[in-house]
Amino acid sequence: MEEEYKRKLTWFANQVVKKDVVLPSLRPPKPDDKFSVLIDSIDHLLTESFRQETLVLPELSAFNNKSIGVFTDYSGEGSGRYNVYSILICGMNMASGFHDRVAKVRTDFHLGDKEIAYKDLNMGQIRRSMPGFLEAADHLPGLLYTVAVEKGIKSVFGREPDTTRKIAGILESIGLGTRPPKTAEKMMRVAHLVAYFIALLGHGGQNVFWMTDHDEIGPSLEQHQLLMELCFGRVLPFYLKPETKFGVMGGAIPFTERSVEMNDRLSLPDLVAGVLGDYLTKRDILKPEDILVKDAVGDILLWLTRDGIALKKICTFLRPGANGEIERGTVTFAPTNPQDAVFIPLFI
Repeated sequence: MEEEYKRKLTWFANQVVKKDVVLPSLRPPKPDDKFSVLIDSIDHLLTESFRQETLVLPELSAFNNKSIGVFTDYSGEGSGRYNVYSILICGMNMASGFHDRVAKVRTDFHLGDKEIAYKDLNMGQIRRSMPGFLEAADHLPGLLYTVAVEKGIKSVFGREPDTTRKIAGILESIGLGTRPPKTAEKMMRVAHLVAYFIALLGHGGQNVFWMTDHDEIGPSLEQHQLLMELCFGRVLPFYLKPETKFGVMGGAIPFTERSVEMNDRLSLPDLVAGVLGDYLTKRDILKPEDILVKDAVGDILLWLTRDGIALKKICTFLRPGANGEIERGTVTFAPTNPQDAVFIPLFI
C-alpha cells in the first residue's frame, strides 16, 4: 500500500472512532428501576470489551454530521433456535463512500435496483457481488450490532410465565396498540435495543431516522407510528441523560418508491441477522467440522472476523443457563485461512 494512501486511511479511521466512550452506560433514573436482561447484558458485554481494550465504537458526530440513521432487521420466525435482532446505526451524512462503492458493485454485477437480501444469497448475481458489497460496507461509519436470543428465553423483561401477556396489556392500556403477547415482547425488545444505541452513540441536537423492515411489530403505517412513539417517546428517555435533547426524530418502513441507498443500508442487518441465526443453530446441534456454509454465507462470516475502516461489527448471544440464569457472551469469528489485511493504528 502506498504510504500516502495509508496515511489518509489512518486519518479517516481516527476521525470516525469514538474517543470518549463511557461504559457502563446504564444509570437507572430511579433507585428501584431495573433494566431488561437484554440491555443489561449488552451493556455488560460492551463494558467488558472496553475494559479489555478490544472495543472500538464509531464517532457519529464526525465531519459535523447532523443526523444518525438506524436500520434494523430481524430473523427467527422459522425453525431456527434463535430470535436475532440486528441494528445498524450510522452517520446519515457520512455514507457517500459506501454508496459510491456499492453503485459500482451494482453496475459490475448488473444488479439494477435489486434488493440485496439474505433470502436471495443463492442467486448467482447476489452471490458473486457479495465480496464487493461487503468491502464497500466497511467504508460506512457506524456500528452493526447483532444479538441472538435463544428461543427458550420467552421474555427478557421478567421470568413469570405470563410476562409477555402483561406486556401486551400494558401497551394496550397506554394506547400503543393491541398485539399478541409474542409480538408485544418483540416490539419491546426492538424498541429498547434501538433506544439504547441511540443514547449510547447519538449526540444532542442530532436528528434521528429509523427504518425497520416490514415486520409484525409495525406492519401498517398506524402501527408503525405507534412503534415510533414507544421507542422515541416512552423508552428512549429511560436511557438518555436528562440534558440530552435530539432534533427531529422519525422513521419509516421501506419506501413504496424503492430507495436503493436506504435499502442497501437495511441489507446489512438483514444479512447478518440471517447468517448469525443459521450459524448458531447449526453450532448447537452439529460438530464444528460438520457445519457447512454456502459461498456467500462464508463471505459474510469472513467479513465478521474483522472491523472495517469505518464500520464496526459486534455479534452477541443470550441463552438459558443453569439455575434459571441467562448466559451472555460475544460471538467471535476467526478465519481458517487468514488473509492479508491492512492494519490501521487507532489513537483512542
